[in-house]
Formats: sequence, structure tokens, C-alpha cells
Amino acid sequence: MSFDSEQNKDNLIDNIPVDEKSYNALIHLLKKTTGLNFKYYNRKFIEKRIKSRMIRTPCRTLNEYYDYISSNNAEINKFIEGFTVNYTFFFRDYDVFETIQDLFIQGSRVSRKDIKSNIRPDPNKLAKFRTKSNAVKNLHKNRFLTEKAAKYYVDIFIFLNQLSYYQKMKRPKSENNTINIWSCPCATGEEPYSLAMILDNLETQAPRFPNYKIIASDIAPEAIQKAKVGIYTDDSMKEISDYYENKYFTKQKTHFGYKNIISERIKNKIEFVEEDVTKGHSKPYYYDIIFCRYLLIYFNRENRHKFLKIIENQLVENGILILGKTETLFDSWGNLQLIDTNNRIYIKSRSKLYER
Repeated sequence: MSFDSEQNKDNLIDNIPVDEKSYNALIHLLKKTTGLNFKYYNRKFIEKRIKSRMIRTPCRTLNEYYDYISSNNAEINKFIEGFTVNYTFFFRDYDVFETIQDLFIQGSRVSRKDIKSNIRPDPNKLAKFRTKSNAVKNLHKNRFLTEKAAKYYVDIFIFLNQLSYYQKMKRPKSENNTINIWSCPCATGEEPYSLAMILDNLETQAPRFPNYKIIASDIAPEAIQKAKVGIYTDDSMKEISDYYENKYFTKQKTHFGYKNIISERIKNKIEFVEEDVTKGHSKPYYYDIIFCRYLLIYFNRENRHKFLKIIENQLVENGILILGKTETLFDSWGNLQLIDTNNRIYIKSRSKLYER
């Protein structure tokens, strides 16, 4: 979409009037028909998502959209898909994935130099989606941040013996020692698939590697369905390294460009679940690692804390939570304590781990 068309879209959205009575009636209808838990989200976010759907329909007022969606099941599904936040791509914030990889390498008691892996994309590949100069500048910036964050990696390694998944890595393989990982929300699957590729790559090279289970959940049925199919456009591949693209994808040319098909081996590593996690988690697992990135920023303050409690309760003692880089709980929240400021990694612990 061009800049002009995007700007025109924003102008159309801004010009749609919102009155309290019509808004409340529409929210009541949407909650009843979609099951979405609107109370968790910021009002401005909800309004923008409603208007974003409206400009794609003949409707120009909230009352018109009320009548339209109440008699249109297809629009209900499109609204749910449009309401969720699905901006994602493989290895988004790749230094976060490098950190997780390094934790598993340390826990596997193998040397980093003995592991073949390259998560960091080539600047020339980034240049396809950004200017080349900005891509190179960004790469150097991230290298600097990674070096600057080395202190925090050391801090994490010091406490590896306390981490839940590391304790499991030291014991013989068994179902009880499975490392559970949850990607929430998973959108169209790029995040959990990135994790699965990293772990599969390590598993084939490390003599001792633990059992692991990856659960990926999202509220949008269309997103979950796309994730299960595992076919992606080049836009999803913009920050994946050649190493992982060549190892785990098949590229096919179509009339509309290329499609990238993820390997069945990786697809079989993940269980996808459709659910509204604000109402609780449907799986009977507790997790050693939870990825919950770029969701909290859409919640209002009061219900943000309620949601965090749900996430915290699903995390085992000494498990870790990874937030998005623009999200923060500051140094601590409840039993969650910050251990990596650069990558927004928190550990669940009932005692203060260390003084920074």
C-alpha cells in the first residue's frame, strides 16, 4: 500500500463520527456475536479497528455498521480477523531469538563454535525492504546493543541453574522433563515457527537435547488456519537468514509471486490453538518459556494487570517471560523480575535474584 493510499485510509477513519450511544450498542452486539473480550482493550484501539472495517463496507455511521454486521456472518469473521494484531514476520527482533538460542546452547553443555546456526539476516536481504544504508546501520546498531547487553546474558547464565527449563535439561529425557513453550499471541505462526526452527537445528547437533513442546495460540481463526497451512509470502521472510530459509523452506513461483512453504518437520513441532487468552488458557500446561510480545500495548491499564496475572499463573517457578521491545513492566511486576533490559526478558521468582 502506498503512502498516499495509507494516508487516505487514515483520513477516512478520522472522519467517521462516534457517539456514545451508537458505540455502546455496537460493542454490545460485537461482544455477543464475536465473543471478543472488549473490556481488556484501549478504547481508541477498538474504535480504530471498527472504523478500519467500516471503510471496507458501504457503512458510514456506527448505526449502519450495526445493521450490516448483525445480518452478515462473513463480516463477523472479517471483523475478528481485522481486530487482531497480525503484523509479524520470521525472527522479528532477531537478537531476542539469538538470546534464547544461546540459553539452550549453554544448557545443552555444548560449545557455541560447534553449533551451525546463523539467525542474523544479511544486510543485503534487509535492503530489499529498507534502504541499504539504513539496513547496514540497523545491523551495526543491533550488534552494538548485543555487545552492550552481554552483561545481562552473563546474569542470565549465572542463574541458569535456577531456571526451570535448565533443570529439565540436566535430567534424562522423559515426558515429565519436557520443556513447555507458549507463543501468545502467535498471529499467523511466524514466531512459534522461528522458535521451532532454532530448537530443531540445535536438536540435530547437540548430543543431549531435551524434549520440548510448543503451544501457539491466537484469537483469530483465519490466522490460526494460515499458520497450520504454513505458506508465506516474501514479506514474512524479510528478516530470516539464508541459513534458516534454505534449511526449512521450499520456494515455489506462482502468478502472484513466490510462496514459501515451511517444512512438514517444523509444522509438526507446534500445536496451534484458537482461543481468547483474556478468558484464560485452554491447555493444561504450565510453561518454562512464554513469548507474549506486542499485545500488552493494546490493553487498557486496569485490565492489563488482569491479563498479566493470567500469564504469570501459567509460568512455572523460575520460568521466563519475553515481552515485545516496546513493552515494559519496569524492573518487576508481581513475581516477575527483569533480567534482560534489551530483550525485555523477565523471570518468575519469589526472591530477588541479584542486585544490578
